[in-house]
Amino acid sequence: MQRVLPQPYTERDVADVELYVRDAVDGLGDVRGDEQARLVARGIFVVRRIAQALPPEVSLEATLSGHLEDALEAYRSSGRRQVLSAPSRAA
Repeated sequence: MQRVLPQPYTERDVADVELYVRDAVDGLGDVRGDEQARLVARGIFVVRRIAQALPPEVSLEATLSGHLEDALEAYRSSGRRQVLSAPSRAA
């Protein structure tokens, strides 16, 4: 899969946020194509939001450990629920 960002994005003690997020997405299991791209983009957004909220002396990487995968799984699950509950159109 192509990179989402045009160049590596460093945030605090995470040297390449996109690669960090991709590793977390890989940890979710069977994720394909468009879903993978959406999860990576969402993960980058989540990392940025967390980095903004943390005090400067707190490690971003330590904060993300475990929490990023949980956030991505919750986002993934909410997307599935929306798809399952979407009304179908009769032809």
